[in-house]
Amino acid sequence: MGRRGFFWFSAKWLHYKAWPAWIWHLTKGLLILLIALLSAWALALAYFYFFPSPSIAQIRTEIRSKTDSLTDLRKKLLLLKQEESRVHALDSLLYAELTSIPPRKGDSVEASQPMAEWSVLQVDTLTRYVERIRELLARQMQQEALLQRLAQQIRYLPRYRPVEKGEIAVGFGPVYHPITMQIYEHRGVDFIVAAGTPVSVTADGLVREVSPLPFGENSYKVLVEHMPSLHTLYYPLDPTVHPGQLLARGTRIGYVTRLSVARTTFLHYEVWRQGGAIDPLPYLWGDLEPEEIRELQEAFQSPGHGLH
Repeated sequence: MGRRGFFWFSAKWLHYKAWPAWIWHLTKGLLILLIALLSAWALALAYFYFFPSPSIAQIRTEIRSKTDSLTDLRKKLLLLKQEESRVHALDSLLYAELTSIPPRKGDSVEASQPMAEWSVLQVDTLTRYVERIRELLARQMQQEALLQRLAQQIRYLPRYRPVEKGEIAVGFGPVYHPITMQIYEHRGVDFIVAAGTPVSVTADGLVREVSPLPFGENSYKVLVEHMPSLHTLYYPLDPTVHPGQLLARGTRIGYVTRLSVARTTFLHYEVWRQGGAIDPLPYLWGDLEPEEIRELQEAFQSPGHGLH
């Protein structure tokens, strides 16, 4: 390029009417690239949401069914309580009518009105009242027996958190391993806590196993049986219980210990039913509101990063 051509190109580049066009073309290209990236991200997100893998779809179905069953149980308990209050009100009314005292002879005419109504009450009417009372008592006894059975079963449901404080950082389902970054099935939930945090059993039960962890440094796992088909598992712990020990809900079973292979100090908590691990979140309705459980389940639907 000659001397005249070089200066002509430099002057054209620096001219105030030439360089804004280059900036406009560059900005337009960046905007097109940003729109393309956002569109690709949205399409990928929609694909994984509407076409999940079979394992994630099965997990979602199980979570919905368990949540619906717990909701139905709460509705039934509410209906039983309402029926019990109605039966008590009827019993009070019948008792008031059957135990009403007729007035004496010296009472006024207004006070003698209940006496006239009392005289109309015949033997057959009293018999019907007695039969009605017997039916109501039998019905109330059946309802009380049902409530007692439900209360007995609820005692063995792990409805509470194993630690008073601690964020639920990892949920049930597929997660990424912190070292290998491979997806594996996480069979419980992890609470982020400090080392030495006391751990309590979540329901009445019997200690079935206290055994050392294969990868732990003086850390143990504790298995508690609540019913023959329902168990809970806790680790890593410095245990304070022994196999065969009977426990009431809230009994301290140990203290959280730190694992060197983990990213932070945590408590791993599992619920096993019929020999298989299930999501513990739907059982925590003793401490968590239904909205909190649903929010946590939605947050843990996509694979996260595990702690161990």
